[in-house]
Amino acid sequence: MKYTNTMRKLLFTFSFIILGSSAIAQPTINSPYSSFGIGELGGLDHATMLGMGNSTITAIDSFTVNYFNPASYNQLAAGQPLFSLGISSRLSNYSSGSESSFSNVTALQHFAMAFPIRKNFGLAFGLKPYSRKGYEVTTRSLLGSDSLKYTYSGSGGFNDVFIGLSGDLLAPFKLDSTSLSIGANFGYLFGEATDLRSSTLTASGSDFTGGIDLTTIQASSFHYNLGLSLSHDFRQGDSSKFQHALLLSTTLEPSQNLRATSEYGRYYSINVNDPAFYDTLFYQKYDADRIVSAADLAIGLRYTLNRPSKKNDKHRLNSQLAVHATYRSTNWTNFSIPFDGDSTQYLATTGFNFGLQYIPEVGFLSNRTLTKFHERMRYRVGAYYNTLPYTAGGEQVTDFGTTFGLGLPIAVRSSVSSVNFGFSFGQRGVSDATQLKEQYYGINFGITISPVGDRWFQKRKLD
Repeated sequence: MKYTNTMRKLLFTFSFIILGSSAIAQPTINSPYSSFGIGELGGLDHATMLGMGNSTITAIDSFTVNYFNPASYNQLAAGQPLFSLGISSRLSNYSSGSESSFSNVTALQHFAMAFPIRKNFGLAFGLKPYSRKGYEVTTRSLLGSDSLKYTYSGSGGFNDVFIGLSGDLLAPFKLDSTSLSIGANFGYLFGEATDLRSSTLTASGSDFTGGIDLTTIQASSFHYNLGLSLSHDFRQGDSSKFQHALLLSTTLEPSQNLRATSEYGRYYSINVNDPAFYDTLFYQKYDADRIVSAADLAIGLRYTLNRPSKKNDKHRLNSQLAVHATYRSTNWTNFSIPFDGDSTQYLATTGFNFGLQYIPEVGFLSNRTLTKFHERMRYRVGAYYNTLPYTAGGEQVTDFGTTFGLGLPIAVRSSVSSVNFGFSFGQRGVSDATQLKEQYYGINFGITISPVGDRWFQKRKLD
């Protein structure tokens, strides 16, 4: 038995490394908006939180690894670790005037593990994207009987391997209905983001010979973010009546100096698509410098209403409705890349997220034999509105959309795993139809696994 448990844990560790390597290697975005700076921040959407309008910092319970809010880790069920994996797809249609194009991307969104330690503490670690860059734009201009072809493309991004810890500050006071959790994530950024510009002369059916400008930014830096969560249950003595709960959460990622290096090269080539044929005209490597990140503050609220309702003479359903709302402010005006020649003026951004989650039976673990499958599911719906840090045609770009999702719990013995689906339909752009506009569909899948029959990280005792 001991050998079997050891092999199981070694297999999990190996799988973690393999999946993490896949997340680093694969393209995670295809969007002209990622051409700015180090790309778009954050990963693809989390299936569980997307369904509730992406109200990320308020989705705190014992079934979810919420690395967006590090104050959540101590809320996990005692003795049971959670393994979380997310896969996201995005289908986008870009238009500008009469021109349009379609793209789709599917990528690993995150891989993480969390587990409680002692009674009122929790720990988590994992791998997720920090920024993503991926785009390609082609234009042409006439030059006599020939034409010049200009190609602008970008790829790569920064990845974030993190570890987080949280604890309940009010635990020593033994307050049954109130908790105040504080937590922090400590991450290490690595990876590189590349921007390439090539120009080729189209003649005699060939457009391979030309010039290339290539800029690469490499990250190698530690960073951190903080979380705070206050929850209170307004309990009543009679379980047949309504019960209320309120949760207030906030997260803060201060502006930080991120260590990075940069390389710039100008080349001539008989084949601009093959670096083996590049002939160097100019090359410069910048020593380690600092990218000044944008400070980010989020404030969230969750109100939960439990409503007992009679199903039949032998069983009473304990349904729950949760309302989620989040406000986010990011100060992009201080964001800077010292060795980047881009003169983009970034704007401060705000975001609003709203979502609902309904569970017909929250106590399905103790009532599995009396409840149907659809009564154990989690039903989610939401909406969001965000401003983005750049402009188009003198107008700040906005991103808004609607979402819905489903959570399917899988209860075996006393462990609860879940499969989650999140869907979104949104639009990014400005009111001017001649400017770049994106309409997109998001399809997100997530799975959370809790081990069955083997409670890891607990001390074994002999009778």
